[in-house]
Amino acid sequence: MSRFRVERLLLGCAVDRVVLLALPVAAKSAVETLAALDFDPAQPPSLATLCGALSALAPAQPIAHAARLPLVVTLDDSLARSFVVMPPRGARGLRELRASAAARFAALYGESAEPWLLAADWQAAAPFVSCALPRELYQALAGLALAQGWRLDSVAPVLVRVWNRVCPAIPADGWLGIGFARTLTLVHHQQGELAGLRTLRLPAAPDLAELETLLEQERLRNAVGVGMPPGPSLLWTGGAKWLPAAATVAGIASRTLPLPGSKGSPGEQPAAEQLALAGGPR
Repeated sequence: MSRFRVERLLLGCAVDRVVLLALPVAAKSAVETLAALDFDPAQPPSLATLCGALSALAPAQPIAHAARLPLVVTLDDSLARSFVVMPPRGARGLRELRASAAARFAALYGESAEPWLLAADWQAAAPFVSCALPRELYQALAGLALAQGWRLDSVAPVLVRVWNRVCPAIPADGWLGIGFARTLTLVHHQQGELAGLRTLRLPAAPDLAELETLLEQERLRNAVGVGMPPGPSLLWTGGAKWLPAAATVAGIASRTLPLPGSKGSPGEQPAAEQLALAGGPR
């Protein structure tokens, strides 16, 4: 049985591992690993493999007072689809915004959004990020919570968790780069407004030259000129070892920000544990 009273359960889903952590009520108590399963990664990540791992996941020992414990799930960004939506002029109500997100999804991915759950910080007058989660994956997570008597509190890609933690530091002109294991998400802002978003599954850990090449490609995709506004224009954060320490990347002022609440150096923990902890308190 868990040694302490648990406040919430944190589930991290990477492309090759799922891990369940118990966050204690007492701040001085350490987070406890309750269960973990490794599986072979696939390119692209296999939804069936991940759902199978979730169905087999169970704490090795009973959790005291487990009934209705909140389960907070954080996914590797490559397991979801996140994209920017420009709301139609004069949009009224959530129904129109949802229809716009579904249409944008179909235009980007060449398929219907019906097998996906769409969620967003819906905005009628400014671009916003929409995240799509496979319904099959959500059902597997809901089934895990139901089988264990927990309450599925929230499910989000790590992009959302990180954004909420570092929002005040995101440059108004430039990029936010989020790196975990071999997944990189780049969020582009221009004059304080969302201008682009792209998630890349990298073949290997990139070096500085490869990151500069990726950034140059993003510049071209977003039609960004070499002249950028003064001040920090690149902010990197996450848990990957390869996050750059250089003061400039591709000629752009750059800095790396540790995630609030993270312990140790980037890359010290497996990606699934990093993802799980990103769902903890800020």
